[in-house]
Amino acid sequence: MPESAKADRHIDVYDGVRAAAVGLVVWFHFWQQSWITPRLHLPAGLAEYTKYLGITEINLEGFVRYGFQFVDLLILLSAFCNFYPYARAILLQEPWPDTKRFYIKRAARILPSYYLSLLVMLAVRFMEGGCVVNGFFWKDLFTHITCISPLFPDTYLSTNFNGVLWTVQVEVIYYALMPWIARLFRKQPVFTCAALWGCGVISANYIVYEKADMIRVYGNHAATFAGCYANGMLLCMLYITLKEKNLENRYTKLAATLAVICCLPYVSRMMKQLGGGELQVIQLQQRFELSLVFSCFLLALPFAAKGLQFLFSNRLMKFLASVSYNLYLWHQYIAVKCKVYRIPYWEGDTPPNMIGDLVWMWKYQILIIVVSLSVAVIMTYGFEKRAAKMILNK
Repeated sequence: MPESAKADRHIDVYDGVRAAAVGLVVWFHFWQQSWITPRLHLPAGLAEYTKYLGITEINLEGFVRYGFQFVDLLILLSAFCNFYPYARAILLQEPWPDTKRFYIKRAARILPSYYLSLLVMLAVRFMEGGCVVNGFFWKDLFTHITCISPLFPDTYLSTNFNGVLWTVQVEVIYYALMPWIARLFRKQPVFTCAALWGCGVISANYIVYEKADMIRVYGNHAATFAGCYANGMLLCMLYITLKEKNLENRYTKLAATLAVICCLPYVSRMMKQLGGGELQVIQLQQRFELSLVFSCFLLALPFAAKGLQFLFSNRLMKFLASVSYNLYLWHQYIAVKCKVYRIPYWEGDTPPNMIGDLVWMWKYQILIIVVSLSVAVIMTYGFEKRAAKMILNK
């Protein structure tokens, strides 16, 4: 690496962004089960002053109700992180990443925990007596092992496994493609980005206009995220270029801080639009625009005020980022199983959240948060990191 290179190899604030994005997706899935909505009206005396700032309540309902949108941020962030070594090679003349090593590192990072989750969930399914060994069972198992289940309607919607695993599989598809996309980008950056943008936008609109009756099946097809990957790659190039130009001063810091702050209400406004029509149609049509907003946020954050950066780079956020993958894998499964097994206990045929039992709702919410985080910590430090170390040392 040239001594003049100023772009960090690891960008600390992005750890916090990953933790926050996973947290919002987790919160959404918990909200689906508990119905606890974060909305707080400010006291009248305080609201008399804050109303001039446009604030009369603290309402995070949109971020929770539509928290699934932050999957797009996770995919964009993944695109940045995976392309970053290639971007450094292009701009800083560092050695081109070895393809075999890239695949080994990606596999060591995600596959051990992923396959363990498949094994545990399959074992629980058998113990519950709900798993029928037939043609669909083998197809479901094969497509999950090979990470292609989102490509098939039945294995995507009716899987025996955890529903959130489709996101990991979309990531794996792009992991497999990244070394080859990077080579093409190095030679033809405009063509590569245009092709990915076109793939994302055209596939999304094709689904909206030609497959609207199957939108639940095809809405999260890997092709619809192609534009997110193009934006993540460009984000790498812009970040490194800005760092190398060393243009940071109090004015650029102020501008970056304002950019970060302004992205939040813009995202909130886009989420509110989801409630104004057919949700999945709007989500698909917004996917590319949303990735641009998230790209602005990610580009500005490392150049923003130190206090704002600290919110995403403190020890707590780094810890949460370290366990975020296993938290993502297990949280929904744990929340659903606790409710199915009536933990905390409830009587009758109607779940307590449907009758407004706030005591049960809060007990349940706290329980699934504690259990999910505990499982994530155990899986990360007791299995994931050890398995990754064994794979990478070979």
